[in-house]
Amino acid sequence: MKPSRPLALIVDRAPFAPPAGAAELAAALREDARELIAAVRLRTGADSPSDAGKLAAQAGGGLVIIFADVPAVPPMAIEAAIHALGDCDAALGPCPDGSLYLLALRPDLDPALVEEILEIVFQPGTLGPLTDLLDDAELQATVLPPWFRLASAADLSFAECLARLSLMSEEGEDDFVADRLRVWFEEYAAEA
Repeated sequence: MKPSRPLALIVDRAPFAPPAGAAELAAALREDARELIAAVRLRTGADSPSDAGKLAAQAGGGLVIIFADVPAVPPMAIEAAIHALGDCDAALGPCPDGSLYLLALRPDLDPALVEEILEIVFQPGTLGPLTDLLDDAELQATVLPPWFRLASAADLSFAECLARLSLMSEEGEDDFVADRLRVWFEEYAAEA
């Protein structure tokens, strides 16, 4: 029997707010994250982080958390995180500012520990405290290649460059799942 796919949770975290279209940008990022989850065939079912640990423990398959201020998480990063859960307890996707863009947890972790982990991931500078907690619990973790979140105007500009470059490559359409972000740039790029 094939193991079930993890449960996916999109966690709201406010992105950089440009002068125009800030609410539309946040909505575009969230919708792109939903599309990404569907593209990699993850199950959804948790709208609240407080329910995520319990749902993941009951449903089996583990938990993958994606943050809503992260543009175009590479599908390969999600698949690598899921694959890594076969050998370790957690997969961490770090951002340069010490936050996470992705967190994957095995399905058989203690629900109380999962709740502790979820409390940490919503704090600024998540990576240090989270790795300390995983180390104290003697859990194995793998670290994915870094990615970025929209925390500044420079990050927004970088995301726009990636969106444009992805249109020029053959694999870009599959590797850069961010159609709504592209549309947002078409409408607001000059004002951002």
